[in-house]
Amino acid sequence: MKKVLKLMLALVMTCAIAGCSSSSKSDADVTITIGTSPDYAPYESLNKKGEIVGFDVDMAKLFEGYLSDMEGKTYSLEFKQMDFDNIVTQIQGDQIDLGISGFTYSEDRVVEWSDPYLGTQQVAVVPKGSSITSNDQLVGKKLVAQTGATGEQAAKEVENAEVVSMKNVQDIFNGLASNQYDAAIVDLGVAKQYVSSGNFTQLDGSLMDEKNYVIAKKGNTKTIKLINKCIKKFLASKDYDKLCKKYDLSPLEK
Repeated sequence: MKKVLKLMLALVMTCAIAGCSSSSKSDADVTITIGTSPDYAPYESLNKKGEIVGFDVDMAKLFEGYLSDMEGKTYSLEFKQMDFDNIVTQIQGDQIDLGISGFTYSEDRVVEWSDPYLGTQQVAVVPKGSSITSNDQLVGKKLVAQTGATGEQAAKEVENAEVVSMKNVQDIFNGLASNQYDAAIVDLGVAKQYVSSGNFTQLDGSLMDEKNYVIAKKGNTKTIKLINKCIKKFLASKDYDKLCKKYDLSPLEK
């Protein structure tokens, strides 16, 4: 009898230490990891504290609440910083679950695509005072764009242009400011951020009309379906309009 009691006591202690309760944090919480390149304000950038901030980050925080309410579990969406052109590779290698970094559609990216959540364009930005005043004058010029971004594709479609690809958007505009390039081809929202400094001019007209999406590994339709539910709720909310105005980004037509 004493042996039985000792055995029962040992089992109780083991459960207490290991957290055998079905309502433990490890059972209830779900973490979704997100790859992002925080050099792409206003979508995502680093503040003075080194924290990732921006439209996509604020959107993800709302998604945490949506998912927790819908699924009955506590969801955490955790951003991981990396180069933009590494995000798809990290997704395909199961190192992260999602990519949220101002992604626009490209058939070259073998991934699952969410429903769109913003509208955007690829536009040309030149140094202030440049003799280039229209997109037609980009022919044969030296253009710079982000590696792996659709702006790179748009730049390569400009007739006889010499295209330089760079990983970091901040480096792109540092080079443009020092007249290493004639123009940068970037997302409209990003262009507005840099033009507001007074050092650059955005050319009128779009080189490519696009929308922004969340991406996941090809075949990971389960996670994309959850994200699509969040996007649907987000687009119908007042928070969506507030964030679009806050970050000066283009809302989708409802």
